[in-house]
Amino acid sequence: MAKAPPNTINLALGELGFDFPDVLAAKAIELLRGGQPRYSPNAGIAELRHRIAHDYSAKAENVCVCNGAEESLYIALQALLNPGDKLAIPDPDYPAYPVLAQLAGAQIVRLPFDRDFSTIPWDTWKAKLQGVKAVLMSSPSNPSGYCLNEVDAQQLSILLNDKGIVLIVDEIYRELYFQKPMQVDYSMFDRLIRIGGLSKSHLMSGWRIGWIVAAKTMIESATKLKQYVSTCPAWLSQHLALFALDRNEIPQKVRQKILQNIELIKEAFSTEKMHIPQASPYVLIHSNHPEKQVETWLQKGVLTSPGIAYGVVSAAWIRINYAVEKESLKQALRIIQ
Repeated sequence: MAKAPPNTINLALGELGFDFPDVLAAKAIELLRGGQPRYSPNAGIAELRHRIAHDYSAKAENVCVCNGAEESLYIALQALLNPGDKLAIPDPDYPAYPVLAQLAGAQIVRLPFDRDFSTIPWDTWKAKLQGVKAVLMSSPSNPSGYCLNEVDAQQLSILLNDKGIVLIVDEIYRELYFQKPMQVDYSMFDRLIRIGGLSKSHLMSGWRIGWIVAAKTMIESATKLKQYVSTCPAWLSQHLALFALDRNEIPQKVRQKILQNIELIKEAFSTEKMHIPQASPYVLIHSNHPEKQVETWLQKGVLTSPGIAYGVVSAAWIRINYAVEKESLKQALRIIQ
């Protein structure tokens, strides 16, 4: 790919480009002035584990706090998988998943969605799940925004429970819904690991707070690994996260900005084939020559992401992250039009 010109607008990152909330910045200063940053327990401070557990109707013993959702995924996979195990990943989905699986020595199986990014071909998935130890998926999905719903969850739980397969669901985007929160009864899954964090919902990507919610035995294994991977989450980040989790106005404002920006996207690409999801900060734009189009936009000063990075099913699409400040988005859209 060509080198990006100066002042390129980045619509390719998985990071939301909105300004860090003032209320969190002020609280961070207050915490730093009034506290003594030290090591914490490997799985995180007790208060934060209890607060996270509350949102999952779980117990603190079911939570391990990590340095971001990515580390949470790494630790969960290292704790769960042995070399040669098979990990199934939907197509399309987050490009880091196959890499994390390879670091654990796992074999990768891709589970394709239909071309609408929302229909699951169950016969295909059932056949591909033979011999699989775990399924790792994002919900809402990166890049398609697919959200696991009750109907699909019931069907998936039947498949996984029958084969003794673990479901690992990455919910880092779960607060970025457009109309109503996603409600799934995960208790129907016999073996479940949930991944969460504050990077998207509270614009805390630089603070590196994520977590694993799972059975006590899994958390015990994850905590042992956490000790040798990075010892513990950062003291300041944990205490700020504890405060942030009760600031519901922050994700609400993020959702409002996303909804405003999606209108700009609809207007700019009104003549193009688009996939607009029900959640997440991404939109997919169809292209007959997506990689060439991405290169052309980059030369003009706008960085986007080719769909092939996420899987074969999304190969004819371009992912745009429209969760940036409105003026930056307007400028980017003027450039690529």
